[in-house]
Amino acid sequence: MAQEKPKFQPLRSLGVLEKYLVKRSRIGVYQKVAITARYRCRNIKTLRPALFAALAAVISKHPSLSVTSVDVDSGVPYFARLPIIDLDKIITFTEFDELADQHGRFPALDALLAHEHTQAWEYMSLPLWRMHVLQNRGNFSEFILCYFFHHCIGDTKSALVLHQAVETALNDSLEREPVSVVDTPDLPLLPPLEALRGLAERNGSENQEQSLHIWSGAVQHLPVQTKVTSLWLSQEETTGLLQVSKYHGVSLTATLEAMLVAALFTHVPPDYTTIKSDCAVSLRQWLPNPINADSMGVFVDTFFMTHERAPFTWEEARRIKNRIDQVMQEKGGDGLLEKLSRIADFESWMKGKMGRRRTTSLELSNVGHLGPSQADKDYQIESLLFSQSAGASSGAIKVSAVSGRDGRLTLGFSWQEGVVENQVVQDVVREFHRILDDQI
Repeated sequence: MAQEKPKFQPLRSLGVLEKYLVKRSRIGVYQKVAITARYRCRNIKTLRPALFAALAAVISKHPSLSVTSVDVDSGVPYFARLPIIDLDKIITFTEFDELADQHGRFPALDALLAHEHTQAWEYMSLPLWRMHVLQNRGNFSEFILCYFFHHCIGDTKSALVLHQAVETALNDSLEREPVSVVDTPDLPLLPPLEALRGLAERNGSENQEQSLHIWSGAVQHLPVQTKVTSLWLSQEETTGLLQVSKYHGVSLTATLEAMLVAALFTHVPPDYTTIKSDCAVSLRQWLPNPINADSMGVFVDTFFMTHERAPFTWEEARRIKNRIDQVMQEKGGDGLLEKLSRIADFESWMKGKMGRRRTTSLELSNVGHLGPSQADKDYQIESLLFSQSAGASSGAIKVSAVSGRDGRLTLGFSWQEGVVENQVVQDVVREFHRILDDQI
């Protein structure tokens, strides 16, 4: 006898971008996004009940945390509300003897991120997010909270909203009763992006073939095994980078992209003369009500650039800055939503890419920063780290940037095993760091 499908309350159909993101993970092309926060606290002994009480409060305000995707293999998938969320099933606590090594790196965290970014989602019975809490054994003054989520329920700005909400609720959690099973709120989901923005008219070719002189790693293929390494800049390095960028009249994102491209060129074969980059842009600042700074949803676009082989120059950073300015003036990138809206069968389209060359070399996402810490709080976010799954059909190397309340910029590098050699990525990270040090 076939297993009966659980009966959940339907909320709305998936939008264009959401359908693509669900199908992408269903096939195994890409799985998860994560924002990891290092918290300072006064006493970690009461963390579990405090965190559960805080999450119950956050869940009550954000309906996307209570949904699953239903009928994902049909032509009409939709979001449905789970009646309850059992926090014990989606939150894991792990103790380590030492999280940081003698060089200030976090190898245990990188290993956990790589593992979790590779895991497939379980639809229907659980919400589309997970948490891992990492603690130093015997250290009750800090912990690391990793928030993993399916891209269909939020962009990375949404994850910053989540962490800030958790931080606020933790500081209020002494007034709440901790629970492990949370009733979900009777709240509507925000509309999909096309309902807020519409579909713009776009001209131009959809042909994704490109010059053989563009380096893009190995061909697109499944399965995806994600590899992760992180770079944690100091406060002094971050301040210096911001100051030198301002001096040269460019944004942090433009500087990062120019430095990363120059670093990558030093470690790809010389017969490749071009790097093609893909940079994410948030659309929420241009969207109408009810979208605001605290909204959780998928409100993103991307834009592309090509870069010719050359060492790092501020002229190249200014060229990138001019392209970013154009995106801001046009209030959008190269029309990801519009492109996806013209694809009738996402599964056939994505599977048809396998065995073909990738179209981009490098992906950069800079989600921004949080404001400085506030005094006299029991729980405070310090550093942040942004990471994501490697993609079978995306840039060969993904670089994800964010700055925490402590003023430190961090970069999460992710790549697919077999697409780029591990040593190449480590060499690119070192070369990027060298270029940065030379400039500041």
